Amino acid sequence: MPPPSNISSTLRRSLLIKIISKPAPSREDVSSVIELTASKVVEALQAQSMTLYLVEGNDITFKHIYYSPTLWTKKPELEPKLQETATKLLALRLPLGTGFVGKVIATGEHAFFRSSESVTPFGESAGKAPSLATTMASLAKTTGFEVRSMLTVPLKTNIVIGAIQVLNKELAACTNGEFTEKDLTLLQEVAEYSATLMHRMLDPKFQLSGDDTAKFVAKLTDLPLVSKPDQIEIDEKLVEVTGDAIIRREGVFPYKRLGPNAVAALMTNPLDYAKRESFSQATELALEEVSVASASLFDTLLKKYFKDSKAAAGSDDVDIGAVADVISSAYSIDGGTSSVSAADLENEDSAPIVQLTNRIIEDAYISGASDIHVEPMEKDLVVRYRIDGLCQEKLRLPKQVANSLVTRLKIMCNLDISERRLPQDGRIVFKKYTKKNIDIDLRVATGPMNHGEKVVMRILDKTKSTLPLPALGFSEDNLAKYRECIRQPYGMILHCGPTGSGKSMTLYSALGEVNTPDVNIQTAEDPIEYTLAGINQMQMNRQIGLTFERALRCYLRMDPDIILVGEIRDKETAQIACEAALTGHLLVSTLHTNDAPSTVSRMGEMGIEPFNISASLVCVCAQRLLRRACKNCKQAYEPVGREKDIMAKALDGWSGQVFKANPQGCPTCSGTGYKGRVGIHELMTNSEELTEAINKEVEVADLKRVAMKNGMKTLHQDSMLKVKMGLTTIEEALSNVPPDLIL
Repeated sequence: MPPPSNISSTLRRSLLIKIISKPAPSREDVSSVIELTASKVVEALQAQSMTLYLVEGNDITFKHIYYSPTLWTKKPELEPKLQETATKLLALRLPLGTGFVGKVIATGEHAFFRSSESVTPFGESAGKAPSLATTMASLAKTTGFEVRSMLTVPLKTNIVIGAIQVLNKELAACTNGEFTEKDLTLLQEVAEYSATLMHRMLDPKFQLSGDDTAKFVAKLTDLPLVSKPDQIEIDEKLVEVTGDAIIRREGVFPYKRLGPNAVAALMTNPLDYAKRESFSQATELALEEVSVASASLFDTLLKKYFKDSKAAAGSDDVDIGAVADVISSAYSIDGGTSSVSAADLENEDSAPIVQLTNRIIEDAYISGASDIHVEPMEKDLVVRYRIDGLCQEKLRLPKQVANSLVTRLKIMCNLDISERRLPQDGRIVFKKYTKKNIDIDLRVATGPMNHGEKVVMRILDKTKSTLPLPALGFSEDNLAKYRECIRQPYGMILHCGPTGSGKSMTLYSALGEVNTPDVNIQTAEDPIEYTLAGINQMQMNRQIGLTFERALRCYLRMDPDIILVGEIRDKETAQIACEAALTGHLLVSTLHTNDAPSTVSRMGEMGIEPFNISASLVCVCAQRLLRRACKNCKQAYEPVGREKDIMAKALDGWSGQVFKANPQGCPTCSGTGYKGRVGIHELMTNSEELTEAINKEVEVADLKRVAMKNGMKTLHQDSMLKVKMGLTTIEEALSNVPPDLIL
């Protein structure tokens, strides 16, 4: 274990986030609190020695021992002796009442003495207490070094659970190596707020209030604590402009403007830098001052300024774990202690199931998930979120809940609840089912699996706007070419890639760039993911016969300049799309293919003649989304071996430093090493050589060679370019796109 004074601020933050993010901390987390406390004590008091004790049964145990290197600067032989002493003490158990520490724990009072004064511990008279010289000699014999001053304070809540002892102040911090009354006050303060959290972890029955947690966070982060609303003056206009959706989602309550683009704000967890960055991106406001607020105060402010708001960062209203615990308790072997019956949980209209369904959706939205998976397994029901492209398990529920939960979701999107043998598609307008200001729709797909029906929901956030094209990850060359393509008067632009690769966002961004009052843009979508001002958007509805084919035929009679078709799925839609592109319209759409050249082959399989494809095609853009390496903790290194060869082959011999993800991560990336995503693109633009190759119906590999001769960079090459730029890692790039065989 490193010396507490050398613990980095990043480690301290990650430990703190780990602790306060848990609704029910465990005994294992005590070591994290001890680490934080020891670090704070040594740093604040500049002590040469620090020991933390806890009471376990009828014994006192040593939990942390620190010795400063200054103790053996002039006596190098002392270092191994002190290390040996620390090892022995950490294995030692003392009976209650032993020594100064035992008396401090027994009485709940501090002990403080220093060699320059005849002060005896505990205020005892000199006649009854051992002499100061005797006391100091005894301590020197035990520790192995001269003791000039000692401070011992209890770790006390409603009971005493341990103690903290420090010996000698660093000579660099004072002239005589003695602690002061100010040091005593500071140590008592640290012991007070640390004891509360330790007690919560050691005893589940001991309740830790939100105010205690906020106090602990404020002290460990050295940030101001706001415990009452009247401590701050709130700018109501600023709160209103920010909106409760952003405040709730990010857990940031801005209350004061410090400049045109800077604010002061309250947070329950000020070390959640991912939320801080997300807030700044959403509002374009920098957080210059952050104060700590309890969850209850945060909730009170939301209720005061947003009447319909019930959820706040850290409040029970969005605690999906609490809802899940109630449900699991109802199915426990011994009958549980839940007031909810198992029969209620098997009824899709019961309050617990309605609440659980809403909490799952709200929690996924607040977590930044793109998809929610509800998956029945043999013995339980698993709920997973897809965040930054990776699925993460959120909770497990009793198998008995599966039918009622799936049925509730079907009711919300008007599907046939009696049909469990066939797949179904639907849409949930979530605003109808919640009082909270969460304006999202969910695209729902259900399907029969071997253990029951699975439901997958894609979250469509209506509050999000499209991104500008330069923010999507296009390289400079590709961006220039793509902008030229979308300004063509007619032709067909196709985007290809798997589900969730960012095709729709790219199309919306492209339309946003060419959307002017003199251009008529009409879209046929299933579903409408983003509502764009000035654009005519049509929602497909297969149940009444409104398909892409029918929408396209309609649009050709409505004087369009640009037509967006959500997806080309069949021969009829593909045929009409080609006709539209050949008759003076710019048509943009998507296909599911692996790369740009194979899109031509896919169109041919649908029955489109090669000469129609070559005549109508403007460009094909294949894309993927790669996870970004966290810019806060990514690690530079020099690639060697196969990695070096792959980079050199893809980038014409380039070599140099690249970055890898930090395995431990940091608070910004929640310990994953990655934060956000960046797009990679393979842009195949039409040319004379490509038209000739398409008309000859050459193989996909040959078509790819022709496109590369005309300047196309493959997905693999573009992914390696992102690695070179430090945006992602080689591991992430290769896990999404394999190296090109034809390079």
